[in-house]
Amino acid sequence: MTEFALPSKLIPAFRRLRQHYQRRAESELCALIEASSIFAKTGTDYDPWDGGTYGHDVYIFLPEEMLGLLDLDEQAAMQDRIQEDLRKATPEVENEYVRAVYINARYESDPNVQQSTPFSIEPIARPQDVGLWKANALRLFISHRDEDKLAARSLANALEAYGVSAFVAHDAIKPMKEWQKEILNGLATMEVMLVLLSDRFHESVWTNQEVGFALGRGIPIICLKIGNLNPKGFLSAHQAMKRKPEELELAASDILKSLLGEVRQAGRVKEVLIEAFISSGSYHDAIANLKRLTETTDKLTESDFDLIAKGYAENDQLHTCVGIHNRRNWFKRYLESATGKELEFNGKQILESSRGFDDDIPL
Repeated sequence: MTEFALPSKLIPAFRRLRQHYQRRAESELCALIEASSIFAKTGTDYDPWDGGTYGHDVYIFLPEEMLGLLDLDEQAAMQDRIQEDLRKATPEVENEYVRAVYINARYESDPNVQQSTPFSIEPIARPQDVGLWKANALRLFISHRDEDKLAARSLANALEAYGVSAFVAHDAIKPMKEWQKEILNGLATMEVMLVLLSDRFHESVWTNQEVGFALGRGIPIICLKIGNLNPKGFLSAHQAMKRKPEELELAASDILKSLLGEVRQAGRVKEVLIEAFISSGSYHDAIANLKRLTETTDKLTESDFDLIAKGYAENDQLHTCVGIHNRRNWFKRYLESATGKELEFNGKQILESSRGFDDDIPL
């Protein structure tokens, strides 16, 4: 069997290509490489002239969601461009060359995917171990330019009330921590990315890489425009909300609606809002947290109800709070509507009524 030298040089060659595209601010190609797994099908072409020359086909596997954002004509042009650049990046390999490049969807059942090499190995990190996120909160990474860090922090503070823990790189990293490692930990453990899209966002290598990381992991992305720039590259498929930088706190409720709808995080949002309610530290918090829960969640499962009932019994800021029971038994009416149960409140306990709804209907 012929042993080939070029396949083992592909990953270093792709690293060089990424640096080349970064210098040229070609963020779409950077994101594509960073999200890829790479496989070489060797010996797909052979020319016996001058001792023999072998051609190899290079497959770039991308998450299906990311591949779907590529226009077919653009995909063909990208394949040709990468093929040409790979041949430039591997001139030292004699009698071997890249014959073709193919960009395909990454399906784990595909034998070629199983043999492929990820361009970058995602760091193994558990959310509870990295020290970046609040417990039981939705983990949202805010990608932003350094000059927008105050605006990003203002938005993070506003989102905290909704049970969202936001990572803002410039002030979330503790002194003496390796900042690149901490950012990677944030990217590896985030559940949603929010892009704070200023006019200079795409000029930064770091923000482009962060977006590429999110696309590669298949993480939902929300775009929030704070300038005149429209999303570029793979981000162009994402509808952007728009706010002035000084009004970002007002965007928190819009972001929550996006999480519930377009980003399809309704179940996760419900989970954190229930946790926020049953963990309320004051009467004021209990009322505010119940308001957010009732405004966003109209259905509760049996396990949701059990969790709320247990939290209500254990938290004196709930079972002694008059504010959640006024307005014609606000809390009780909400629970009954969301669960379909008829309920009774007995001190700290929330109990299902021994008589059903039909008991009130005269025969």
